[in-house]
Amino acid sequence: MGRISFRDNGEEHNFWQNYTDLMSGFLIVFIITSLVAYVGYKSFVDIFTDTSHGEVTVQDVVVNHKLYKKIREFQVVSRTIGKQSKYFTYNDKFKRFECSIDVQFDVGQSIIKAQYIEPLHAAGKELENLIKAFQDKSENIAFKVIIDGRAANNRNQDVNNGLPWKEGDPTWRAMEVVSYERARAVRDLWKSKGIFSNKDSLSNVDVIISGSGFGGRGRYTHYAGCKEDMEAKNKTFIIQIIPYINF
Repeated sequence: MGRISFRDNGEEHNFWQNYTDLMSGFLIVFIITSLVAYVGYKSFVDIFTDTSHGEVTVQDVVVNHKLYKKIREFQVVSRTIGKQSKYFTYNDKFKRFECSIDVQFDVGQSIIKAQYIEPLHAAGKELENLIKAFQDKSENIAFKVIIDGRAANNRNQDVNNGLPWKEGDPTWRAMEVVSYERARAVRDLWKSKGIFSNKDSLSNVDVIISGSGFGGRGRYTHYAGCKEDMEAKNKTFIIQIIPYINF
């Protein structure tokens, strides 16, 4: 039987060198995988640093997992309610609640007209009941309810030469104030009706009001072929509900 030759191009084949290269490759992959796993683990357990004094127990991880599932449950249910509610819709594109009541303010004004008071009252009560139902299930989940007032920018050809106002213009600054006052008007209406005002029953809820004016992320914008005045739809306020873990 012929002798097996380990020669290639006149040079003796070095088996151990190839074996070493292969194992070095495996070692690099192992190090990278370990680093990725450690970073993910550390970011997860850092949540508990303050409460566990730097020591994370299995019970901490289990509790956090349960609270995370509660938050996910709230997000899923809130989307469903947003699609079934008479007063709110859930915008899948912008991942937020929007009041489906077509509240119209007079130009430059923040006074809620009489015909919108009862619908807004009912909407606030529905929102309060939704949050309270989840708060009763877990005292470690808190919520921030953000009411963000908006304003529609200029599309009137007879005003400002038909051009929209830009940031820094006096009208832009004035409407930032008006948009804030519109959000505050909604908060004040709810407060007058006893909504989000009982600190004993809703101790883990903060209602925050803001005004984006002509700015704000996720505004409705005009697009080619659209016959609807999309900018006019920004004359509204946005409701955002943010659940978070509270220790």
